[in-house]
Amino acid sequence: MLCICAAAAGYFGWVQFGAYQQRQQARDFADIDRERRVALLEIDGCQAQVDMLLSMTDRLLKAGGMLVPLDIGRDIELRLARGIMSASGRAEMERTKLIRLFRLE
Repeated sequence: MLCICAAAAGYFGWVQFGAYQQRQQARDFADIDRERRVALLEIDGCQAQVDMLLSMTDRLLKAGGMLVPLDIGRDIELRLARGIMSASGRAEMERTKLIRLFRLE
């Protein structure tokens, strides 16, 4: 009986350690992807995403309107958080009130 309990405890520990390693690897890949995106976002100046948002302004700001597309929203939030958005893009978003759709930290 003791052997069965020891084997079960060992197996449970091994499974938990494997799950921990998978979660850690997923976090590491997410961090690498975020840093890669930051490098790309610093290069292009964010004007393309801001222009796309400006074309959807009426639909985005309307009560119950559509949501900001996930990839555009993720990139703009990252730019705002890192302070790499161009001043003109941010000013345009503030002027049209689109800035309120994003978390500012």
